[in-house]
This record gives sequence, structure tokens and C-alpha cells, in this order.
Amino acid sequence: MEAARRVTLKIDGREIVAREGMTILEAARENGIHIPTLCHHPALSNWGGCRICVVEVDGAPRLVASCVMPVREGMDVATNSERVLESRRTILEFLFAERNHYCMFCSQSGDCELQDLAYELGMDHLTVPPSFREFPVDATSSYMVLDHNRCILCARCVRACREIAGKQVLNFQNRGAKTLVSKDLNELTDESTCDSCGTCLQLCPTGAIYHRLRTHQAVRGKARKVEVARTHCPLCGILCETEVRVADGSVVAIDGVLSSSSVHRGQLCRKGRFEALEDRGPRLIQPMIRQPDGSLRSTSWEDALERLCGALMASRGTKRQKNVLGLISGGCPAEEAFLLGEILERGLKGNVVSTDAPHLFTIKKAWEEVGKSFLGLKECSWEKLDQADLILFAGAEPERTHPMIAALSKRAAMEKGATLAGIGPNPAISSWSGIWVKVPAEELPNGVRALLREVATRVTSEPVARWRDLMAQIEGPEQEEKVAFMDSATAGLLREVAQRFALSKSPLVIVGDGVTGSGQISTLRNLMFLALLKGLLLEGALRLLILKPRGNTMSSMRMGWWRLPPSASEEPLDVCFVVEDGCDSPSIEVPKTRFLALMTSHLAGPLVERAQVLIPKPTWLEQGGIFLSMDGTEAVQLFPIVDPPEGVRRGWETLLAIGGRLGMRGLPKDTADLRGRTMEALGLPSPSRQ
Repeated sequence: MEAARRVTLKIDGREIVAREGMTILEAARENGIHIPTLCHHPALSNWGGCRICVVEVDGAPRLVASCVMPVREGMDVATNSERVLESRRTILEFLFAERNHYCMFCSQSGDCELQDLAYELGMDHLTVPPSFREFPVDATSSYMVLDHNRCILCARCVRACREIAGKQVLNFQNRGAKTLVSKDLNELTDESTCDSCGTCLQLCPTGAIYHRLRTHQAVRGKARKVEVARTHCPLCGILCETEVRVADGSVVAIDGVLSSSSVHRGQLCRKGRFEALEDRGPRLIQPMIRQPDGSLRSTSWEDALERLCGALMASRGTKRQKNVLGLISGGCPAEEAFLLGEILERGLKGNVVSTDAPHLFTIKKAWEEVGKSFLGLKECSWEKLDQADLILFAGAEPERTHPMIAALSKRAAMEKGATLAGIGPNPAISSWSGIWVKVPAEELPNGVRALLREVATRVTSEPVARWRDLMAQIEGPEQEEKVAFMDSATAGLLREVAQRFALSKSPLVIVGDGVTGSGQISTLRNLMFLALLKGLLLEGALRLLILKPRGNTMSSMRMGWWRLPPSASEEPLDVCFVVEDGCDSPSIEVPKTRFLALMTSHLAGPLVERAQVLIPKPTWLEQGGIFLSMDGTEAVQLFPIVDPPEGVRRGWETLLAIGGRLGMRGLPKDTADLRGRTMEALGLPSPSRQ
């Protein structure tokens, strides 16, 4: 590829070389020359609206915005002439005068680009009279407040909503001094299509959009004392890179690492940005035991572990050892899943299953059925969303379960014209126009079979012809599918989806919990066949992505914890030891048990009231650990960001202590040994990211 042409120019008398096509601002920053900005952000398109970045070019009488003016050969730029500085101060004064920018009353004081610029330009008073009127404040969101009184109309939020979040919820309303940033058709946040991803919050340069959670910890300049640590969000399997902001030992904000080069561009979803900051109930900071009257009381670590190990030892070496069950949450680090298996399965010959076992069982069995005829297949990465020209959701509601998948799908539709389609009881993305085939949950298997038939009759490529007979064998003889539940309009939509799917060049099927959570093995298998009709991606990957219930569910799958637990109606278990990731609700009904122990971080959730022993553990921000991607092919090693409450031990430390009390040999000697053996159990090389 031909190298970009270089041009030579001067900035403030200094000769520099820049790539042709760069703006003056980009060339200046690349060479360490400061030009102030407000509306500009490197992750957004250039806009040139605020005019704070104006510079003088070749002594011309008209100043130009450096963020939109391209460099050229021989250009002579002045960034700090008296004329330039006077223009910036005048613009800044008008910005302060137009709205209510009294810094001492603003929660963002000390963390505000407008305030920083006033200090930089030496603006200590206004030479123009304030002219602002009172504007509304939208506090209907649970996460953010939109205060129009502090807005400078820089359009960062508007552009971020369109260019990063791919939504176009935000835009301008009215004209002149009455101009506001509005949502949809001038609706309040809770009535709009905003999904609270918080991208606008992260990019707002003032206090116009501010955090409702932990805002009190950022006032009076405290934001300047914030430490920033990079990690990855483990909540859904996309593993978005994040910057966690910590003040006084507490997490005060979580931001995305904005970049136009990554598939998701650094966007975070509602869960990744806000969930760790929400009040999840009281923390469990000491072990607790249930008393005869049913109440809980605090106890020592020694007593709690002794009670749990005593219950486990009672069944060891007896015919009842299979009556010991371990449940591991799909949100826990892989080290905990590994150790629970070592202790309960290898050591006590009991059983370990995932709390997401119904989903994993369906996925495992569907792959086994497809594998009888097609070997070496696997699901594709979520990054293929960016290349899809048709995205078909089956039993999926990603806005509820995986907001980032919904956002990436909408961006593909908006920017690349991808068709969004779905089959299931509810629209996959309610805020976006698509072809939604509404099928009752109980009729979804029939609906998917009908769709598979419709697509197969439209795809005539030779590779398909060779195995169409196999499909007919699996599904029964060629016949009209039972679609009595469909009216003519729904049947017409289904045929339209089939036609578009057949004609698409790079479709992607996304399967949700409406399929995996209801045990529809044949339905998932048929969706795999549907994806196979359009051929494979590299390395035998199907054009299919299965949304997992939790961020580390695939760790349990790879370790073999996909089997279903005993039915709740069967004889009670002797011991059930549940390891949670907080206050999540298991996807399964926890069987009846004579002794239930729960290791969790919060005193919340349905199992707290049933447990005889409660054992504290840290959150993922306090503990870290190994987490897998949604397709299970990539691992990341997270490290602790903040310390857990005093006295709370790391989860694997507690499990190692339990194994030691049970007299188990061969357990990991240290953290490095634990990580190595965990990766070996996962069948993966060392974590690819940290």
C-alpha cells in the first residue's frame, strides 16, 4: 500500500512534518503542541462547533478551527497569538454567560473541561452580562441526570450516541438560545429509547450529564485524586476493556476505553458501566451461621469452615457421597470452578454443576447431535457482528440480557444497512425497526423448523444439496410444517425472513435464552443447521453465536459442569455447597438439601434465607481471576482493582482452606500454580489479555 504523503509546515515557529489529510489539531498534538478544545474528542468525528481551537493560518484575517482544517505544505500556524487568545476568551465568556455555570454548586467541579479551560485562559470574571434562562432537568433515569442548565451544546453526546453507541437517541431541539439536547421526540429518559449505556455521560465535558451513583465522591475537586486502573468487564463474555476510577479505596466510575479501531469502539453497556456501582444490598463481611430459631448470627471463620467441612466429611466414603452437590455460578472466576471440582468431584466423589446447567446442557447436546454429521464445528466470535449483513435473533432479547450485542446489532443496521430479523415471543430489539416474527414460546420449535425448511428450499448451492437429505431424515419426511399458530401475516413475515436469509452473503444467527433456557435441544440444533446452510467461517466456525447467561459460563462448560442437577422433587441432598458471584439468581432450582452452604459477597438473593452457613467472598473488582469470552476461545486474567472489606478472604483462598481441612492432597501450592492448572483444565493456553 502506498505510504501517506508527508507535508512540512510550521506551528508557532516550529517546523514539523505531518501526514497529508491530518488536521492542524492532530498534527499539533502528535508533536506535543497544545491547542485547547471543547467539542473535539479523538473518538468522535471532527465537528468544529465550539471554536475554542481556533488558530491563525498564514496571518489571514479570519481564524480557522484547527480540528477541521487540514494541513498543507508550507502552512504557517499560530496557536497562541494575542488575536487567537482573545477570541478563545470571548467564546469562553459567552459559554459561561449563556447557561448556569456556577462551579461551586456543580458536582463536576474539579473534573470539568470547561472549568479547566477558564483557569487555562485566565478567565476570573465575566465582561458580558449573564443571559441564561432556567432550563429543565431530566432526572428520570436511574443512572444519569441530564441538566440542560450546564450544557454548552458541544454535540459530543449527540455524536457519541450516533457514532459509538449506534443509537441516534440524542439530537438537538429548538434554535438559538432555546436549543436543547433532546431524546427521541423530546421525551424524558425513562420514556425514550435510551438504554442507559452511558457513553454520553463519559464524553460530556461539563456537568450537563452526570452520574447518579457515587457522584458525591467526585465533588470539590476529588476527581483530581482519582486513580485509574485498566481491566476488562467480565459480565457478559465480550470482555470490554474498561478504566475503573478509584477514590479513597472505592470505585467511583467505570469508563470504556474509547477507540475507533476496536469493534465496539470502547463503548460499555448499562451493566458494564453501572452494575458494579449499584446498591446490591448489605455486604457479607463475616461468616454467619443459622441458629435454631432461624436467625443468622456472625461467627468465626474457624467455626464456619468447621461446620461445612463436618457436613462434607459425614458423607465421605459412604454410599451417600453422591448426595453431595456443588453449584458454581457462571459469574465466578474459573479458579473457583476448578477448585470446587477438585474438592467435591475428585476429592469427595460428589457432583459439581453450573447454576447455568439448563443452558449448558442444551448447548452441549445440540453440538453433539450436529457433530454426528459435521465434525469440528464451533460457534463464531461476537466480533463477526461487524461483518454481518443480516442478523437473525432466535429466542433472544439482547436489550435485556446482553445490551452490548443489541448496541452492536443496531450499529450494524445503521451504518452498514444490515437487516435485523427475529423469531420468538418478543421483538429482539424493541427500539429498532426490524422483521420480527412473533411466535409464542411454546411454538418456537415449530417456528424454527418452518424457517429452516423455507430457507433450505431457497438455497440451491451444491454443498447444501449433498446434505439436504440428512436434514429431511432428522426432521421427518417433507411435509407442510405445523404452523397453525401463525396467521397469514406472521407466515408472510417468516417467508420474508427466509428469503432475505437465503440471499444474504454473511448472515449471523444469534440464539438467546428463549431457546437454551427452555431445553430446546432440537431447536438449537436446527438453528445450527440454518447457519450451516450459508457455509462456514474460518476454522470451521458456524455463523452462529449463542448468548450465555453470565460472563464466565463457558468456564463451567469447558470444565464439564454442564450436567443437570438432581430434580428438586427427588430425595433431599445431604450437602449442597453454592458458590455465587454476588446476588445473582441461579438459572436452576436449587434442590432440597439437609445442609446448604453459600459463599457469596452480599446478603441478598433467594438462597440466603435457606443457607445454614454463609461464607463471605469478594466481588470481581476485589478479586479478579480468569474469565472466558462468550465463545469460550479466549481467556483474560483480571487483577484486583480495590481491596475487599477487612477480613474477607479471596474465594480461592477459602476453597483451598476447605480442601486442606478435608485432608486433600495435590491441591495448588500457590496462585501461579492455581492459574496454570486452571488454564490446563480449561484446555486453553495462557490468558491472551490481562
